[in-house]
Amino acid sequence: MKKTFFALTGILWLATTAAQAFPQYAAQYEEARESSGRIACANCHLGYAEAEAEFPQSVMPGQVFEVEVKIPYDIKAQQVVGYANEQGEYRATMQAGAYLELPKGFRVAKPEELSAEQKAKVDSGEWAAATPLDELAEEPRKEIRPNIIVVGPVDAETVGKANNVLVIPVKAPDPGVDKNIYFGKYSVYIGGNRGRGQVYPDGTASNNAQYNATSAGTITKITPNVPITMGEQSYDKGTLITLKTAKGDLEVKIPPGPELQVKVGDTVTSGQALTNDPNVVGGGFGQAEKDIVLQDPQRVVWLLVTLAVAFACQVLLVLKKKQVEKVQAYEAQQQGLS
Repeated sequence: MKKTFFALTGILWLATTAAQAFPQYAAQYEEARESSGRIACANCHLGYAEAEAEFPQSVMPGQVFEVEVKIPYDIKAQQVVGYANEQGEYRATMQAGAYLELPKGFRVAKPEELSAEQKAKVDSGEWAAATPLDELAEEPRKEIRPNIIVVGPVDAETVGKANNVLVIPVKAPDPGVDKNIYFGKYSVYIGGNRGRGQVYPDGTASNNAQYNATSAGTITKITPNVPITMGEQSYDKGTLITLKTAKGDLEVKIPPGPELQVKVGDTVTSGQALTNDPNVVGGGFGQAEKDIVLQDPQRVVWLLVTLAVAFACQVLLVLKKKQVEKVQAYEAQQQGLS
């Protein structure tokens, strides 16, 4: 089933000729966010890139609000992709994706819960579809956690029209309806991805990674355009580099995409780069953590009452002070002191 999944997604990549960004790879983890706070996407996307999010500091029960995940990157940048385009090149613009872990009880707002303006943005594709992470798992899961959400991959054109922002409409829970939900302050975990990762979930390096010599030696042969298999990934036009080492000949597989920086006759050391780093165009993953308050409406009412009482007390004190000052001035006048 896994191979079928990769094959189908490969066909989709080729048809769209867009760079691959697959937030749903995180669905292969039972817990996409580790106890340390690290989001699983960082396991494949080794490059760091900034990600930010904006949403209201506090929300009311049942309120529909917008979470904006900002993913700054050059939407015109070309990145190495996994399948050749019509020109035979392994390059295309970078896609983007987002990971959003909300407090329990929060979920993506349903179409009927959106305003007319919000619904129009969803229908037009301006707001990319947001999906619970558990729905993307290869093996069906008993529990679908609607508060853990992924968005994408979203093509560069759509991201550019939205000014590099992915918007997710979210509905807050109501403790009056669900007794397992409580008012208070909660943490929201956000991840923003652009471009492809450097490692596949099975641990195999992608062709968007830099390849290094696994041993010291001399390059005796470079064979281009040969089929190679690396883990679960197969390429029709890979490159084989033959190294003459102290322990004999060693072959290093290089997938299509990275550009060779060595030639026959070069002597290399262990760990020396054999290719460039294709990911320097700006791909990467970043994460952030922010707080949100599920506000009790009664608290707001009592806060307003308290502020009103405090204001009234201040006004009365000022009036009382002025009254005392008038009495003092009158007594001083009667005594001939003024």
